[in-house]
Amino acid sequence: MGLLERFLRFGEEHDLISREQRTLLAVSGGRDSVLMVHLFAKAKLPFGIAHCNFQLRGQHADADEELVSNLAAEMEVPLFVKRFDTIAYARKQGISIEMAARALRYEWFEQIRLDQHYRYIALAHHQNDSVETVLLNLTRGTGIAGLHGILPKRGVLIRPLLFLTREEVTQTVLERNLVYREDESNFSTDYLRNKIRLEVVPRLKEINPSLERTFQENSRRFEEMETLLKNYSEQLRKKLFVETTSNTYQIELKALQELKPLRTLLYELFRPYQFLPEVLDDLVSIWQNDNRTGKQFFSDSYKLLLDRENLILQKKEPVDLPHQFLQPNQAVICQGFHLTVKLVEKPVKMNEFGKVAVDADKLLFPLLVRSWQEGDWFKPLGMKGKKKLSDFFISLKISRFHKKEIPLLVNGNGDIVWVVPHRMDDRYKITDKTKKVAILECI
Repeated sequence: MGLLERFLRFGEEHDLISREQRTLLAVSGGRDSVLMVHLFAKAKLPFGIAHCNFQLRGQHADADEELVSNLAAEMEVPLFVKRFDTIAYARKQGISIEMAARALRYEWFEQIRLDQHYRYIALAHHQNDSVETVLLNLTRGTGIAGLHGILPKRGVLIRPLLFLTREEVTQTVLERNLVYREDESNFSTDYLRNKIRLEVVPRLKEINPSLERTFQENSRRFEEMETLLKNYSEQLRKKLFVETTSNTYQIELKALQELKPLRTLLYELFRPYQFLPEVLDDLVSIWQNDNRTGKQFFSDSYKLLLDRENLILQKKEPVDLPHQFLQPNQAVICQGFHLTVKLVEKPVKMNEFGKVAVDADKLLFPLLVRSWQEGDWFKPLGMKGKKKLSDFFISLKISRFHKKEIPLLVNGNGDIVWVVPHRMDDRYKITDKTKKVAILECI
């Protein structure tokens, strides 16, 4: 069977491809993503290309961007390119460069998908990536979900190259003389995944030369086991969780204590409610004490209460932020953010996360700081049309519960000027006509 036939068969088997709906391909310029583009084109599937320039590798990153731009022009498909100040974002969020790039990448991909009406976002992972993911998960500690590695499809993310090994990708790219860029950071063992790729996997392949195929079979079995566990847990949940009022459940402790294996089933029962394993471990330890009544345990959006012979599960209700007003050269504190407005005469451009510059002459003071309300919308910077805030939060993967916690900076005319600290409104950006600037900052 030829490569194209294998690609189409794998895509159809896992519902990854469509001739009626477009797919957004995430293309770095490396051999994997370049091959993915050529396969989509050869199969005559409708697609667009998105490329992130994280500005971490100087001229090399710019060369990657140029290659992807040329590839999109050659294929005559839509191209989306964005440059990120990844280092500033990582520092502001207190996270690693890797995590920052991942967060920026997926948020932007989802924004394009929603705005441009793409069906899926395609990532060019292959079987070796899945092997490395399983080994990483085992090193860090994992449940059964971490043992099946990368799945061909999870939500709107698809991996249409998972039927290939890295060696097959490399051989195909060389045979077809496809132009690609090599990321020199792939050869640095400073990153844990690279260390596994370059040092651990070669040793394992000395034991089993067909390591990727073996892991692929294991992944299928673990995925099936996860499905069995999930289905059994759902049946148990329906039996044990008795709804007493809206979003409140009563669970008999004796029935929970009889579960075997206890902790595994407990994690699965409470997985939909986002309780961390450590919290559930504390719950198991404490419920064995006689003096347990009244103890509470929390996830982001739910709470558990030990009440004599029962466990009460209850949804925490989102609480609106208190309304506060902000004047020039003043500050308010909201949700841990220190929000300030400073007026300056000289027009400036901002490129720093948590700080934006807007046209001060368009502001009507005092500005209002408040929570999201049903029907809120704004025009995200860089977009022509307006967008519901509820859809914007979905693109950021912010839950219904947490979106109430995000401060909005609202103009005196009711316009949302800034969704703090994520995005300002395009109507308030600085232009050539701007005479006075307001610097909005959250610390």
